[in-house]
Amino acid sequence: MYDDILIPTDGRANTERAIEEAIELAGVHDATLHALYVIHSSAIAPGMDFSDLEDAGTEAVDYVAEQAAEAGVTDVETTVRHGLRHEAILDYAQQHGIDLIVMGRNRGLERFLRKSVSEQVSEDATTPVLIVE
Repeated sequence: MYDDILIPTDGRANTERAIEEAIELAGVHDATLHALYVIHSSAIAPGMDFSDLEDAGTEAVDYVAEQAAEAGVTDVETTVRHGLRHEAILDYAQQHGIDLIVMGRNRGLERFLRKSVSEQVSEDATTPVLIVE
């Protein structure tokens, strides 16, 4: 049913359950697991540059690959991109023929101020989106 599953990660704890779910689904369906980290320019704090965030992104997607390998899922593609998070996720899904996007939901205070990335993706995606809380 699923050949390619995308798990966008931001390296935060709220994605842990989504990572577990994506790995389990990839194992059940013998699917390729795509781990994606998107660097958004507004995430740059004073004293940081893009290379700092690229290192954090690489660590985040490598973590997904390690967890997948421990679960027996070895077909994993890891990618770090720059851009607006929801747009980069949707572009990646389209470019790679993703069958399912699995995302965690941020339940922080910012959800009252603006739409979450998972909300934006689920509203605009042409691919099924599973949001894991």
